Amino acid sequence: MRDDPHGEEGRPAGLEPPIHARPLPAEVAAFRELAEAQAVHFDAELQPRIDRHIAVYQEAVDALIAAHGSLADDTDIELDANTRWAATWEMSGRCLAISNVLLHDLRGGFASEAIGTLRALHEASQLLSALSFHEEEDVVRRWLAGEYIPPREARDVQRRKQELALERMAEAGVAPEGGDIVELGRQIYGLLSEGSHHQRSVMAESMAPGLRRFAYGPHPDARNRASQVDYAGELLEEVIIVVGDSFADILGRDFYVQKVRPLQEALARVREEVPLSE
Repeated sequence: MRDDPHGEEGRPAGLEPPIHARPLPAEVAAFRELAEAQAVHFDAELQPRIDRHIAVYQEAVDALIAAHGSLADDTDIELDANTRWAATWEMSGRCLAISNVLLHDLRGGFASEAIGTLRALHEASQLLSALSFHEEEDVVRRWLAGEYIPPREARDVQRRKQELALERMAEAGVAPEGGDIVELGRQIYGLLSEGSHHQRSVMAESMAPGLRRFAYGPHPDARNRASQVDYAGELLEEVIIVVGDSFADILGRDFYVQKVRPLQEALARVREEVPLSE
């Protein structure tokens, strides 16, 4: 181990202090024993709740996957054409596939390590929202031609989509709700980018300095796993709404009322009956 406090010439002072071999301190061993006992307690309390949430999320994703497959089986939609419908079918399938990757991560007990999947899913759902907007042509044609559409461009389309929706709601005398989805999307993207870019801020969830340990696989603390599942559920609901809305553009608005709203209601019920935030 390096024990030269000065380091090599030209290195910034303080970045490479000496490291010496020593036995694990007794207080750390005692702290680990206490932490392991606490982990057993929180596992018993929270894991059944986590499992129930994941089961509801999976049912919702499976229902939309069935609708996605039915669209190909039961209609004459041209799947490889340069049309909005083809773009919608392809991107909605992408969203649903990444949703299954996320659910796999959550069942595996991963926490911050799943942030890359969360960000990919959020980007995919925002892009789908942009591609399916009936008043947008440039972005969908460029995407169909194989061009990359940056997230900021997808959000710009979402802004116009939201403005049109608010205008129509005002005309119908319906009070707006849900806030600024574009600003919310920007905030979510920024937060998820911290983890995807491996900034130090995200490491706090993976390490326990007092225990001198790092979470290499499933997070040992059920509270962290529950928090991750709770947050992931919010983004999965975004996917359900965006995918469902894009299907309704093809199949009619009754599809959303009959098929998508019950999925949202199931998410609301599980959050109320077995909350994870507590």
